[in-house]
Amino acid sequence: MSQWAFYFNQDRCVNCKACTVACKAWNDDKRGDANINVSLSWLDTGKYANPSEYELANDGRQNFAEYSKYHMKEFWRRVTKTEYGTIPPDVDVLGLSLGCNHCNQPACVTVCPMQIIAKEPTAGAVLVDNTNCISCGKCQDACPWGSPQFYDTAFRKYAENDPMRPKMTKCTFCLDRTREGLKPACVASCFNRALDAGPIDEMKAKYPDWSPATINFPSDFVPSLGNNTKPNIIFKKRTPRASGDGHNQSDFM
Repeated sequence: MSQWAFYFNQDRCVNCKACTVACKAWNDDKRGDANINVSLSWLDTGKYANPSEYELANDGRQNFAEYSKYHMKEFWRRVTKTEYGTIPPDVDVLGLSLGCNHCNQPACVTVCPMQIIAKEPTAGAVLVDNTNCISCGKCQDACPWGSPQFYDTAFRKYAENDPMRPKMTKCTFCLDRTREGLKPACVASCFNRALDAGPIDEMKAKYPDWSPATINFPSDFVPSLGNNTKPNIIFKKRTPRASGDGHNQSDFM
């Protein structure tokens, strides 16, 4: 196995969230409610061919509630930003783009009671077969980055026999792309080239100034398990060009 890893250049991230949008667009058919809402797919029905179906009749604005029925609600890749300083020019913003880090010792694998999460053998990607997912949320709770996702954040409120009960989904390292010689969707969409991905030895050789962590990157230590997950991500980090404590802005979109 050639373990793959992400590379993130904090100098280059401009918080545009193109990576988040690209991830959602490419992986839309893998969302947790895809099978539940398969009969509603606008791609199949052509429902959106009639603008009146997706615009509010009274003033023509887009009906985002209608749109949300058909598109991925999970955030497999998330961008956060931390603002420093309050008075220009002593201000700065540092972005951080994170998905699943496909750890060497994934906490999600250890805590899953159904044993449906595992590392695949070609790129070391951590994958889930959620057919038998019981939506307990232990994987999400254990992950230092909350990478396991559910299409409804209130997934624990669903009855166990409710067919709408959300099942866990997560980043697949876009294996369907990388096996064809393409970069993951998040990497391909990053116009400022803040993201890259490939075999970890190649990433370290390509970016010799790499660091194992950067500002605002959470620790990989999992207290409940008493060990580190050893994430497969490296960074080009930088120090804020402004004084004062940072104020985190965690809105994903």
